[in-house]
Amino acid sequence: MKEKFYKNWIILPITIFFICVFILNNIPFKGNVQSSIFDFFIKTLGYILSLFCLGISVKLKTRYLSFGWIFLSIYIFGDIINIMKYNIVDTGITNIVFNSSFLLGMIFIAYGFLKAIVERENLLEEITHTAFNDSLTELPNRRDIEKNIEKALSENKKFAILFVDLDKFKLINDSLGHSHGDYILKKVARRIKENIREEDYLARSGGDEFLIILNDIENENEIAQISKKIVRRFRKPFELEDSTVHITCSIGICLYPKNGDNMETLMKNADIAMHKTKEKQGNGYQFYNDNMHSQIKNKFDIAESLIIGIQKDEFILHYQPKVDIMTNQIIGVEALVRWNHTKKGMIYPNEFIPIAEETGFIKTLDKHILKLACLQIRDWIDRGKEPINISVNVSPKLLHEESFIPHLEAVFESTKIDPKDISIEIIETAAMEDKEYVYNVLNILRSKGIKILLDDFGKGYSSLSYLKDLPIDKVKIDKVFVDEICFNNVNRTIMKAIIDMSTALNLKVLAEGVENVDQLNLLEELDCQSYQGYLYSKPVSIENLEKMIYEDEKKGAII
Repeated sequence: MKEKFYKNWIILPITIFFICVFILNNIPFKGNVQSSIFDFFIKTLGYILSLFCLGISVKLKTRYLSFGWIFLSIYIFGDIINIMKYNIVDTGITNIVFNSSFLLGMIFIAYGFLKAIVERENLLEEITHTAFNDSLTELPNRRDIEKNIEKALSENKKFAILFVDLDKFKLINDSLGHSHGDYILKKVARRIKENIREEDYLARSGGDEFLIILNDIENENEIAQISKKIVRRFRKPFELEDSTVHITCSIGICLYPKNGDNMETLMKNADIAMHKTKEKQGNGYQFYNDNMHSQIKNKFDIAESLIIGIQKDEFILHYQPKVDIMTNQIIGVEALVRWNHTKKGMIYPNEFIPIAEETGFIKTLDKHILKLACLQIRDWIDRGKEPINISVNVSPKLLHEESFIPHLEAVFESTKIDPKDISIEIIETAAMEDKEYVYNVLNILRSKGIKILLDDFGKGYSSLSYLKDLPIDKVKIDKVFVDEICFNNVNRTIMKAIIDMSTALNLKVLAEGVENVDQLNLLEELDCQSYQGYLYSKPVSIENLEKMIYEDEKKGAII
């Protein structure tokens, strides 16, 4: 396309020139035949060049340059006429026209070039700004971050990198929409800027993450004070048009040269520290230390080993009895997974369940636990023993998976057990994302005879309305209330309200984490029906459980 354009604009001026010469040669010639051929051809080349430049200017849409080349072409063409001594019109008029054309041509060309240079500089500045700045917050972006960290490293002075990440910001985007999310990000940038020093550097590294470089700072207490100011500043809610939003932030802090001597290491370690803050429920800050790296390495190893653990049958179930308060009889058990790692030995859930949730492997693990529980019931039946109800925890991710019900039915079919021998434990947050879908799933499970237990009630977003709305059979009151029930009147009153409301709704109640007789006696006074906890038994292996149930003749009834 470009070649065609330039070819056309080379042919056009040459053609125009020869047409003009042809016309001139047919006009009565009154000049000197010996006119300077050299001057003629120099002017002709200048004329062709000016028309060529005119073509380029038109193509590039540079208006002032186009006018300039038009006037210059007129002037040169007039010069050619003068050289050939043609007397077409009055010489005075032609001199005025052609000389004016030269002056106008020079003015327009000079102004056009100046304007083009200014526009080019502005364009380069705009491109540079776009390349190194975030379009939403107008803060520097990740590309500029790298440049500034390299600059700070070259100065060889102590500095700190702070990674700031908004806690649960995805929930805001999903519930309020991205326009509100963008508005909040702008406000966040402003708040952080107000709480750092003028000489410090603030950038948006992407999404809901911001990065701060505290320059030439040695005192860790000063860094901590700045971090506290930022965290405290987030306590004030963000005002929207029709609502207010509360957001907290997690900050990870990395120091140069203490925690790294290059950009990649410093960025990685600040990110690790930030995620450690998030693991502690966010809304705070953490300084990086070497132990964090070993913990991350351990998490990576566990994540890589999870699938191998299932393939090698390394996961086993321990069982914690559920006990009737009136009869002191075992009425069911909760299946709790353990990982009997071939190299690391017994690994407890708190070490691998969060990693499984983070990687999405929790769904596979939940399915495996369900299968193990069903196989255990099958084993009791095959040995002629009366099975006891086993409850299994199901994560929100598996509960929301469309294949959950078909998978469960397939497990029941393959193990040939009665679904009523299994209970499903869910947490409240499982129903928060898509209530209609979850309610439908729970109703299908109950129609098969499976009991539904609401686990950890009183922890997190608990609301008594869940007891009314959720299709459940039993409420498990979280250990946090049981721990202080003997000396905290508020907890006792809340627990009484939960038990009374559950009873009114024909729901059974179980208290978790009962560890002493005083707690048990008080629960009995409050009309709680059952409990589980170390007072009766910690989670035990299947061999020890069978001793409790069968050898000691403490047979369990179905929940």
